[in-house]
Amino acid sequence: MAKRRLQIPKEEDVTLVLEDDGTLVDGNDFLQTLPSQTVFVFLRKGEKWMGAGEKIYRILSSLCDMDRKAEIAEQIRGLLADDLAPEKVSILSQYLDMLETDIEAEDRCEHEDWFEGVNKKYKTKGEVMKNTAQQRIRSYFTSAKEQIAKEEDPKTRALLGQVLEELSAKLALNAYHGYYFDRMAAAKLRMCDTKGWFTCEGAFDEGTCSRFHNINPYASRGYRQLFGLWNLDHIIEKSREIIPALIKAAKKKPKAKALNHEEVYKLLFTRTNLKLVHISCHKKSARALKTVDIKQLIH
Repeated sequence: MAKRRLQIPKEEDVTLVLEDDGTLVDGNDFLQTLPSQTVFVFLRKGEKWMGAGEKIYRILSSLCDMDRKAEIAEQIRGLLADDLAPEKVSILSQYLDMLETDIEAEDRCEHEDWFEGVNKKYKTKGEVMKNTAQQRIRSYFTSAKEQIAKEEDPKTRALLGQVLEELSAKLALNAYHGYYFDRMAAAKLRMCDTKGWFTCEGAFDEGTCSRFHNINPYASRGYRQLFGLWNLDHIIEKSREIIPALIKAAKKKPKAKALNHEEVYKLLFTRTNLKLVHISCHKKSARALKTVDIKQLIH
């Protein structure tokens, strides 16, 4: 019946295999064990079928050939139109997104879509990413300033105001650490590689990311927007631990001593206490074991 439907001559020999992995169906006993809706492939003499997985592998293996991006993307769209398992659809969709990117482009004129919604003053991706990092660091300074402003004791508030001035001056000197997200910055300064790939550094209490999250916001507008969901996370918490410890240090500081603004700066704005993490690796729970030694804030 299958031969008739496929218009294969009755006398022609064919081989029946599973569509998914190319397994040979060599008897009725095996056939009866297969679940309903199983997809088969009929092979004529000389034809081979390694399975849908092999077809997917061939396409994905060719992704490094950037001269064939359009052709490969069209092949993937063709596969997505087939009745594939959800897991395969998910994998292929992600690779299709990657094909429709332009990691190498840097200037606005080379990749206009990437700059959609971005102020016209920014001419390169690097400028935008620098500003993104600077905004995050500025927000940490602003929130620290607002928290300190709530201190009621005028003497303590005055001491803390001096620290804020020192922090502000040093931030300006370091250009608010815009180089954290700049792929053209020196290797020891940036958080990404030279292509713009960022890797999740894992939750505050983990050494690495067990889920191997990574992202390249330089690749497309969509990835740039998704990167906004990644957190530049304080290992020792800023609002719950660092600023309260600084306020306590200001109250306890002997007259002959000074507040150590260098230590405060290191905790608030440097990679000594900052980790770049994917949103799912960002734990918001209190970190009882991650505390500040008040003695280190006085020198």
